[in-house]
Amino acid sequence: MKFEFSPYIAIQVGEHAKAVDFYKRVLGMDFVDERGTDAYLNKDGINFVFENNPEGIGSVFFEFKTDNLAEAKETLLAEGCEITQEYNEHSIMFSDPFGMNFHVWEEGAFPDNP
Repeated sequence: MKFEFSPYIAIQVGEHAKAVDFYKRVLGMDFVDERGTDAYLNKDGINFVFENNPEGIGSVFFEFKTDNLAEAKETLLAEGCEITQEYNEHSIMFSDPFGMNFHVWEEGAFPDNP
């Protein structure tokens, strides 16, 4: 099992449409794709995923991909991480022992990522 930094930085925002407009119009991010409530933008070679957060709370978190999510989950839990949200068998949000949240997803499980 390995962890690899995903090519995305995820940003959860309230007022999703307004936030995406701001980052495109004001900060000059380029629109790449939109899937459901996720907007994919790029700035200077860095990929961003803007996710709608209906609670209106903004947060930024890193994404890691792994070749074996079950093993990664076992390792992270043994190291004191907690699961904050389990989206499905291929995608889990964790909180590390120091308060940082990060998303881990299984490589190959989402072949249509932009």
